[in-house]
Amino acid sequence: MSAKTLTYFAVIVLAVVLTTVLLGWCFLIFILAAATVLYLLGRLLFLDDRRPDEVHYMKTVDGFDIAVWRVRPKTETVQPVPVILQHGLGANQRNFDLDDHYSLAHYLAQAGYDCYLPALRGCGPSAYRGRRPGKLEITFDQFVEKDMPAVFDGVRDLTGAPVAHFIGQSMGGMIGYAIAEGELAPRMRSLTSVCGPCFFDQMTQFKPVARFHKVLRNSGLIRQTIFTTLQAPLYRLWPSVAGSEEINPENMDGETLARAAVNVLNDMPTTLLKQFGRWVMDGDFGSHRGAESWQKNLHKITVPIYCFGGSADRFCAPAANNTVIEHVSSSFKRYRLFSKANGGLADYGHGDLIVGRTAPGEVYPTILEFLQEVELKG
Repeated sequence: MSAKTLTYFAVIVLAVVLTTVLLGWCFLIFILAAATVLYLLGRLLFLDDRRPDEVHYMKTVDGFDIAVWRVRPKTETVQPVPVILQHGLGANQRNFDLDDHYSLAHYLAQAGYDCYLPALRGCGPSAYRGRRPGKLEITFDQFVEKDMPAVFDGVRDLTGAPVAHFIGQSMGGMIGYAIAEGELAPRMRSLTSVCGPCFFDQMTQFKPVARFHKVLRNSGLIRQTIFTTLQAPLYRLWPSVAGSEEINPENMDGETLARAAVNVLNDMPTTLLKQFGRWVMDGDFGSHRGAESWQKNLHKITVPIYCFGGSADRFCAPAANNTVIEHVSSSFKRYRLFSKANGGLADYGHGDLIVGRTAPGEVYPTILEFLQEVELKG
């Protein structure tokens, strides 16, 4: 959620409060009723029960069950290396599998890849194992040190493959950087980062909000799913209502945007948001414990890597990731900025690099091409 979006939300809340004071409780009741109707319409019209080929639960060392969707290859010839597709902040496993068309997982499965889509702890169908979601202290470090080893182990056990390709969007790309620097690196065949930020000193647009990260409680959730669901009917009619921070609305149709808002977006742990706030304020992408800087350790990355972003991305501006490949030690590395100026079909924002109108025809093929080149190089 961008600084501008939060500002708009705060202004709306203030306007409702002031208007209620001036006009009385009837106005507030009307607003609550209208919001309830929109929320119910959002669920009724856009919530679906999409299922993968299989669902597996992979247990972490601290007792979490990480739900992993499996999309099996759709060809007789199966690629020997499976693919792990990791969602971003405030999302779940549907990030890469919205429907049959807007699904990088199904696109790769059509090319023979066995695809695995984890839902990180606290996200989507991943189990809480009897613990109250609002009382969990979830950090990025746990994703890297506990969730990812469980996922890599589980994929190896299911396929017999000792390595896997890793694709991550936004925070998923950041997870990719971190594990490519650590003990899991030998088990990564390649890393693809879809608008994954690394240089937080370039993400100055978040500083007005990040200054308040310390006031967030040490536990609890930001219940964004309530607001995205009630906004979904509006997105369907007017995609521009979503703003231009998380997407380029010109590259999104209303139906897709509404379904993504209801089925992909997830509540966010405040402890995780506090960690992002510290990165923005300190300008360094580092461990929750302060013991390690993944940004400063980019030189440790040696796996083949493909980073790309969108010219209209206001969430992760190109400057936050466009020099990652200059710092890594990989012998095979590639960067691309998708934009009309570079001959592309659209000026891509953040989310529409995967679910945008032109993404399946323009972005997906470059990812497949990269995976195939990695295999050819051995």
